[in-house]
Amino acid sequence: MTSSNVRGGQALDISIALSTLAAVVLALRVYARFFLLKHHAVEEYVIITAMVCSIGFTACIGLQVRWGMGRHISEIVQDDAQRSLKAFYVSLLTYNISLGCTKTSIVIQYLRIFPTRKFQIVGKCTLAIVVLYTLFTIFASIFICLPPRAFWTGEPAKCVNRFAMWFTHAAINIVTDFAIIILPMPIIGSLNLRRRQKQALIGIFALGGFVCLVSILRLKSLIAVSKSSDLTYDNAPAAMWSSVEVNTGIISACLPTLRPFAARYISSFASRSDQSQPTLGQWIRQHDHQSQKDIDLPIRSSQQKSNITVVHDFVVTSSKSDLNEIDDNKSDEARILPHRNEPRPS
Repeated sequence: MTSSNVRGGQALDISIALSTLAAVVLALRVYARFFLLKHHAVEEYVIITAMVCSIGFTACIGLQVRWGMGRHISEIVQDDAQRSLKAFYVSLLTYNISLGCTKTSIVIQYLRIFPTRKFQIVGKCTLAIVVLYTLFTIFASIFICLPPRAFWTGEPAKCVNRFAMWFTHAAINIVTDFAIIILPMPIIGSLNLRRRQKQALIGIFALGGFVCLVSILRLKSLIAVSKSSDLTYDNAPAAMWSSVEVNTGIISACLPTLRPFAARYISSFASRSDQSQPTLGQWIRQHDHQSQKDIDLPIRSSQQKSNITVVHDFVVTSSKSDLNEIDDNKSDEARILPHRNEPRPS
């Protein structure tokens, strides 16, 4: 990294730092789900795919900086400018795939956690929109110019209006961000929990609000690059904010799943859980009693000192009465009945 390219160097440094942090948080999630709980689902593989693409996005930023991103295109030899723009082209694909996989993993997780009929309908519609939108952005990024190589060679070609395309993508991206945040709130609001417990639970699911803020802040840099005739210079801030968006999305998707890790290895956390967490019957509520019968929920009980019982992605400290509800059969399943008239815990 040359000292003259501070603009590109800053984008790369921030991208490397956040990619590393996201990878560490994801590694803790994988350890908690695969090794501590021995219970994982398809969303783990989807979020891993998002992380792989995020690393690819950071690599593309590194290549762009190596070949001149952050410097004016007039200061770069033609071959280097083309190499930088080619890496930029690939980064569009890795960015869109990573972002789409992160959102997909979150919605799939919601569909497992909340089994009510109404939520399943809304959740599956949201999932379909996210998947279709992701496929559209990938397709549009590949064929932003015809032939595609015109994006980096500058040869005469038919190209999509970058401003229109990228702002359409950004608008849909922000809308889906907010939709994913709002999606579980009605059910969480109906849970029979203490106010502080309910607020904490809402906070966990609202972590994506920070990603929405980043997406909005990214718009300013997107304006510059979408109208730019000096892409190598103007793309540096956009690349930085895109990396922040992708990696904070992965971190936000992973943090709610780390409670088993904290309860297992952080004694003070486990101690607080013993005093403050509700029982399974208090934690799980049936949101739509008329449309849903008894709920079959997979439950895992570890043999560790913290005695963690897992219901989907919610982890609570077990009481003896809770453990009595667990069948001793090999399927490791328990039937949790809805609590219609249970008094609110004091």
